[in-house]
Amino acid sequence: MTTKKLSDYAYYRTGGQCSALYEPHTIEELSKTLKDLGKAKTPFFILGGGTNSLVWDEFYPGAVIIFSNMKSIQRVGDSLVCGAGVDNTTIAQRARDGSLAGVSWMNRLPGQIGATVRMNARCYGSEISQVVSSVKAVLPDGTIKHYTPADKIFKGYKDTLFMDNGAVIAEATLSLAPGDQNVISDHMRFCEDDRMKKGQFVYPTCGCVFKNNYAVGVPSGMLLDRANANALNQPTVALNPQHSNFVYNKGAGSADILKFTLEMQELVYKEFGVWMEYEMEILGQLKPELQKRVKEIRSNQIVEEKIAPLRSTFQKNNNKMKPET
Repeated sequence: MTTKKLSDYAYYRTGGQCSALYEPHTIEELSKTLKDLGKAKTPFFILGGGTNSLVWDEFYPGAVIIFSNMKSIQRVGDSLVCGAGVDNTTIAQRARDGSLAGVSWMNRLPGQIGATVRMNARCYGSEISQVVSSVKAVLPDGTIKHYTPADKIFKGYKDTLFMDNGAVIAEATLSLAPGDQNVISDHMRFCEDDRMKKGQFVYPTCGCVFKNNYAVGVPSGMLLDRANANALNQPTVALNPQHSNFVYNKGAGSADILKFTLEMQELVYKEFGVWMEYEMEILGQLKPELQKRVKEIRSNQIVEEKIAPLRSTFQKNNNKMKPET
């Protein structure tokens, strides 16, 4: 087996070496890979585009699977059939060119459709569950399985069946609707301009580090901002000044980035009594004590007199989100 440096593939530009890197071309090849890894009891993880992940810098004694060769995209009627490795922006552009509405919000959304479906991504008032009509995936034992929304694959925001059963998404079919190409293009420009204004492409990030707790009613970015989390900034790792739930990698290693985010989490809990759970996935082999800390969940002890004004402000600003049509 040859070693690969994962920082060459990960969007966040972290990651050490692994024992083997697999780049399947078809769902059958992916199935065989998973079967072989299972028989050999070889640990593995899926990297994809690595846009929602912090890949650990220490050597990973297992395999990594990426989808650089599964980027086919075909139009069938008003649907797009997409391989797991198709970039979100490519899908938005293909839909626009075909005057299909429903995915303009994915323009400049970092990542690949496999992970977008797996995590039920949401932004700009839309969610991928709204357009997915079928999914082809491979179970950890190599079994190929076909899913539809009737299988209750989408349970909520950042909560899907695939996150529970370990199935690896190989293909997703998106059912769209005929739309006005000019309207679609306008919304794509809006999404791109908004991301640019928020500085999301200045340095590598992994997107939002923490999930939003909708029961709290205040997004994690606002909590971090009002807790003055930017005081934690260091020369090599720092908050995005326009979006405090995005952490810039300005030359840091994975351990420093993780330590920084743990400090963010503690700060918000101390200030507002809100425990933010990780949206960022950590790929690699952490030491048991660090893994335990990352997985820790504390009950909320909400400081209502501090949260209530933020909730009101957020609700007033929330109507500024521009819809596609």
